[in-house]
Amino acid sequence: MNDPSPGYRSLPCEGMDDSMAYRLLTSLIVPRPIAWVCTLEESGSVNLAPFSSFNYVAHSPPMLAININRNEDGSLKDTARNLQANKECVVQLCRQSDLAAVHASAAALPPGQSEVKELGMSLVPSQHVRVPRLDGAAVQMECRLDQVVDLGRGVNQLHILEVLAFHVDSSLMDEKGRVNLEAYRPLARWAGPYYAQRGDILLP
Repeated sequence: MNDPSPGYRSLPCEGMDDSMAYRLLTSLIVPRPIAWVCTLEESGSVNLAPFSSFNYVAHSPPMLAININRNEDGSLKDTARNLQANKECVVQLCRQSDLAAVHASAAALPPGQSEVKELGMSLVPSQHVRVPRLDGAAVQMECRLDQVVDLGRGVNQLHILEVLAFHVDSSLMDEKGRVNLEAYRPLARWAGPYYAQRGDILLP
């Protein structure tokens, strides 16, 4: 059959290699917000990892969703394992100045070895969950796990979280509780090893 859209390169998903699908999705759906997630290990150490398959999905109550894929051997990543065991986490939104730490926190460390400690970062107690918050993050959201949904062939798990409390850097909000978009400069994810910063703010 002739392609009715000769100006496009068509890539059917049936039979497509998973790595190719991943590259397409992460290259085309950009920029993506980053969830910088703290969870508590069984040993008591704090795990920290970034995820860019992330967004908000409801506001009544406020809810977030983070997709966490399994390791190549089918086991759960540390964040997913901790979250499913303890039902709690803290999701941070990071600043552009956090780039080096965000990237470094994605490195694979042995279970029980804290990225927070390795990076020399500080923690502050949370008010509603046992998991501490990352000191200095632009935004900290204390969350409780609502449900886990297995997606597709089972490689991906969608973790849906209810936000119990927002902690927002006071310099980013006005007296009416509105976020100052000129002051808020979040870090976002591009494709491959690349990250994005906030560009111009446009009006229609």
